[in-house]
Amino acid sequence: MAGGSKSKNKGSGYERELCKYLSAVFGGSFIRSANSGAFIGGKNAARKTNLSEGQIKGLKGDIVPPDDMPKLVLEAKFYADFRFHQLMQPGPQPVLDEWIGQALDAIDDGDLWFVCFKVNLRGSYVVVPGAFEGRFVFGNHCRYASKHGIFLITDLKTFFETNRDAIRQAAA
Repeated sequence: MAGGSKSKNKGSGYERELCKYLSAVFGGSFIRSANSGAFIGGKNAARKTNLSEGQIKGLKGDIVPPDDMPKLVLEAKFYADFRFHQLMQPGPQPVLDEWIGQALDAIDDGDLWFVCFKVNLRGSYVVVPGAFEGRFVFGNHCRYASKHGIFLITDLKTFFETNRDAIRQAAA
């Protein structure tokens, strides 16, 4: 592919795929963010003071939701491999902790946030903060205890399709 690294192009492709899927599920227009959440996350949080509400919304995550879902923040990751077995073993899962940390750096109080990830030849999954457990319906899932708290990991499509109305309401 011309322009950009192979992994950057792969990530951008997944972001476009996720936007198309979410637009179909929710009936609105989801688009890729021009920048990552790191622009206003973590040490860069002070930048928010000079930005409009719309600019902040567009810079929080990898995906910009439609206007009727202003509290929704989505991180998107695409990796060749993910060591699912480590979720059942003691100790941290560093890659997953990094993704969760990136989302936490970008969100504000009251935001509804998820980390969506795709793994080559394995499928797409969503990380849901444990604090949201009572708000949504979960089928098969696993619990992950992280330095950031408790999280649930489940199939992405099943989660968004089952919880479409609850997500829309919570993100309004």
